[in-house]
Amino acid sequence: MCSYLEQELGQTFVINNVTGGGGSIGLTQLTKANPDGYTIAYFASTDSNGNLLFDGVSYDKDSFAPIAEFAADPHMIVASKKSGITDIQGLVDAGSDGNTLWGIGGAWTHWDFLKMEFEKATSTKYKRLVFDGGATAVNNVASGDCAVATPFVSEALAQVDAGNIIPIAVTSSERNPMAPDVPTLAESGIPELEGFESVMWRAFVAPAGTPDEVTKVLADAIGKVCENEEFLKKAEEAGITIEYKGLDEFKAYYEENHENVKAMIESADFEK
Repeated sequence: MCSYLEQELGQTFVINNVTGGGGSIGLTQLTKANPDGYTIAYFASTDSNGNLLFDGVSYDKDSFAPIAEFAADPHMIVASKKSGITDIQGLVDAGSDGNTLWGIGGAWTHWDFLKMEFEKATSTKYKRLVFDGGATAVNNVASGDCAVATPFVSEALAQVDAGNIIPIAVTSSERNPMAPDVPTLAESGIPELEGFESVMWRAFVAPAGTPDEVTKVLADAIGKVCENEEFLKKAEEAGITIEYKGLDEFKAYYEENHENVKAMIESADFEK
């Protein structure tokens, strides 16, 4: 993305990969930057609730100026061959007693909130098992140590194609072109899952106080990149689903998403 933004804006981007704290360290640094549009950050679905998710985090949704969304990646629900789960109804049935292990690829990421959304929709309960990343979760499903997990589609395909795990459904509203034979949850015929969709969006934000005329320039440039055929091809190869929301649309969605995630956190049996 950044190399293409350089072309659109005529500016050099210096990428600073700040690790640790589930992204909270890097986002804390962003909140202290000059709000002039020259410092922006990658941002994902649950990041505006960092102060509720992680100890020692002080920022909240008002600490950032939304710019634009550029991707929305669905998960694939996969099951162990030892679990006995082969379809969506079987997944629902397995959640009746709260003992089925549901793998999470990293604590309090979108993986967790997908699980909560599914449980709420279907009145089920699963036992949360946290792994260090998606690949580890998928491998534990393949070995039979975990019953189900919800990796991103690109993370699941190798083990699915090898026949080591069972693809149950994708969590987008439409089937994913990388896995066209895997149904959506909404296709299950289960009334509670009608219209169900849960994707992790990816976006850019700036520090709070960045003027709208500045974020508008950035948002428009991101929009142009999202129409670039070369960029789209590379995104597809990387398993990234491009979905663009411009400044005004994303600002509204940012607020709505924040409140939805906040409500789930406050209603959950949540420990930081």
